[in-house]
Amino acid sequence: MSRHREAWRTDVMVLRSGGRDVKGNPRPDVEIPATDCFVGPRASAEPLDRSNGTDGKAALLREPGIKFFHTDRIRVPEPHLMAGEWAVDGRPGEWPKGVEIALVRA
Repeated sequence: MSRHREAWRTDVMVLRSGGRDVKGNPRPDVEIPATDCFVGPRASAEPLDRSNGTDGKAALLREPGIKFFHTDRIRVPEPHLMAGEWAVDGRPGEWPKGVEIALVRA
């Protein structure tokens, strides 16, 4: 990921479900730091209604080292251009040199 522009690279927090306790109550999320990630807008098809609405889709690219799940959420810190909380959209793509995660606004 070192070849990507510095402005798009950031550390993010992976928010993963903590599961449930013996009574079925949800446990707090587990926060997993992920360093040196590239987060940018994701290409998508043109909207059919031609509205001026923004498309809340992004992509996260990172070198191998952390296993991502389709149930994870990603928190991108301010002042990054894609700051906010995102949900993983589909199955993360695992490649020999890294992972590619499609994101949608949470």
